[in-house]
Amino acid sequence: MKSVDLTQGDIPKHLVNLALPMIIGIIANMSFNLVDTFFIGKLGIEQLTAISFSFPVIIIILNLSIGAAIGINSVLSRMIGVEQDKKIKSFSSLLIIIMAFISLLIIIAGQNSIEPLFRLLGAQKKHLTFIDDYMFYAYIAMGFRMVSISISGTFRAHGITKIPSFAIVCTAVINLILDPILIFGVDGLVEPMGIKGAGIATMISNFFALTIEFSFCFFIYKFLGNPLYKVKEQVLKLKEVSHISLVSAFGNALNPISVSIANYFLSRYQVQAVAGFGVASKIQAFSMIPILGLSAGVGPIIGQNYGRQRIDRIKSTLKYIVLFAFVWALVQSLGLTFFSNAFGQFFTNNKAALNFSSNYLFIISFSLIGYSLVILSSAVLNALNHPWYSFVSIGLRTIILFLIFVYILKYFGVVNYIIWAFFSANIFAGSISMLIIKSRLKELT
Repeated sequence: MKSVDLTQGDIPKHLVNLALPMIIGIIANMSFNLVDTFFIGKLGIEQLTAISFSFPVIIIILNLSIGAAIGINSVLSRMIGVEQDKKIKSFSSLLIIIMAFISLLIIIAGQNSIEPLFRLLGAQKKHLTFIDDYMFYAYIAMGFRMVSISISGTFRAHGITKIPSFAIVCTAVINLILDPILIFGVDGLVEPMGIKGAGIATMISNFFALTIEFSFCFFIYKFLGNPLYKVKEQVLKLKEVSHISLVSAFGNALNPISVSIANYFLSRYQVQAVAGFGVASKIQAFSMIPILGLSAGVGPIIGQNYGRQRIDRIKSTLKYIVLFAFVWALVQSLGLTFFSNAFGQFFTNNKAALNFSSNYLFIISFSLIGYSLVILSSAVLNALNHPWYSFVSIGLRTIILFLIFVYILKYFGVVNYIIWAFFSANIFAGSISMLIIKSRLKELT
């Protein structure tokens, strides 16, 4: 069981081999929230609204852990590029231990701040009970997920994406089985738990993901070693990982923060629009899976080739991923334009929520090329050890440009101004991201 040398061989083949398992894994990963939304939607609009408030918070935690995985992937892939085998194993072990400690702190803090946090996000009193029932267990689940994702970063740095994908597919199946059993109960066997059952199912499923990935990493691939080997050198590398991880984590967390901001604006005049926006956000996220898979796959290629100073291969890789982004954007615009209403009906039959969801998907579909370019450029910049440039491109789209357009469009009385604000931010941020990448390439040359 060895690393894959991404500094040699056909680049498109490497992209497919790395991205395809990640796409499968991301589909399974997103199914957690989609499955929860589907079954919780059967309980009623109040429970569906509660899960819509919970979704951005869960995504923030996931993005924090993904940020950590990005830092791990970036540093380890460049170390692999210069062949530092024993140091890599030692450093990988230390990183997993640190992530386990951070996860424990997040679980404790999260469980003790549910009510004040969600009041701040605009949740009404009637929703807080449902939110508390779900989030108490979801926080534990996210703690398991954080450690699991950090192990995934280790696998990806070695050019291996099948194991993380296998783990999350297994746990998605477990979640799918447990959700209806725990939410609605089984006559004479299991009492119905409602929304709490969805939280418990997610917690159990994520525990399995962690168990599977750690077992493969430690026993099969033997990617872990003595965490105290050459501690002084590890501390220097840890600073580099921390720098990339923190910046990437905050950058990734900006997207669900903007969703929470949008929820706040929407909750001021129509609560059902929050539910509709929650449904639309999930469908949009599902349409972005190929781009997310490609961004996860491109990082190890850029990192290993940067470590070995193969700049020509970095440039070739960029050409392929930009071409794919434009092709997939065309598919998205056609699919979401013609089937936006049908997608929304899968999750809710509330007319007000469905109307907002359909309008959002119809309008936003034509701007997703900009969103794709932001995601891909951020992955490249992180792999090149330029996390702040990645943060700028993400921050422009999710917060700065979004809020600017919100207030401008609201001032001029534009209908659905929040939707059009997302649209405008996507287009402008995507263009700026390409300019940033172009300037970084000149430096590399």
